[in-house]
Amino acid sequence: MNILDVEFFLLIFMRITSFFVAGPFFSMRGIPTIMKIGFSFAITVILYFTAPEIILDINTPMIFYLLLIKEVLVGLTLGFITNLVFISIQMAGQLTDIQVGFSMSAMFDPVSQSSVSIFGRLYNWIGVVLFFTLNGHYFLLYFLAESFRIAPLGLANISGIGMEYMITFFSRNFLIAFQMSIPIVLMIFMTDVIMGFIARTVPQLNIFIFGLPLKALVGLLAFVVLLPQIVSMMIGVFEDIPSTLNKIIQLL
Repeated sequence: MNILDVEFFLLIFMRITSFFVAGPFFSMRGIPTIMKIGFSFAITVILYFTAPEIILDINTPMIFYLLLIKEVLVGLTLGFITNLVFISIQMAGQLTDIQVGFSMSAMFDPVSQSSVSIFGRLYNWIGVVLFFTLNGHYFLLYFLAESFRIAPLGLANISGIGMEYMITFFSRNFLIAFQMSIPIVLMIFMTDVIMGFIARTVPQLNIFIFGLPLKALVGLLAFVVLLPQIVSMMIGVFEDIPSTLNKIIQLL
């Protein structure tokens, strides 16, 4: 292996490693660093023999360092956009927790490195199980291989992703989270309205004593009833990942 082969290998390794650092699953703190590096190295070895070879004009070490930085940015961008889908699903659970009252029980989660409430964690793990059930991990590997064909090493342009598209993308993910949580949120809102009427008609009744347990019960029952619809919406979100990532990589 000559020096050009080593440079080619390192550029692939930087994009793959950066993708897993910012992407779903491997960005979790609970996964050992040696496992992340080892998995990235294994994928890099495979893609090294399949990625299309290009002729890079690397005259000085500075140019090579700049190319490494560019590949890191490309990998981080693709990984973050992929992970944003799971963040939106977790956000849907957190919006539900706010209405149910479970947000008060949120504590720091060392795995996701953030404060995650009960429904937020539940939605997230349901999404993870569905993603693997739908063989989404196979698509991610296929997408990584295709990214080297659509956006060759050293030729990707981060500025190609315009601010307008990113705003649209973030807005769509927030809308997805809102659509997932709105049925349960509306049921909890109706429960609040009913308890308000009860408090007005029966002032002697302390509504706060049974109000929170009632909202928790309604929220859990609503989640069980609406679980098929929630799962169906998550499947629709995951099925939209290929078109989104293809759009992003073409902009690069």
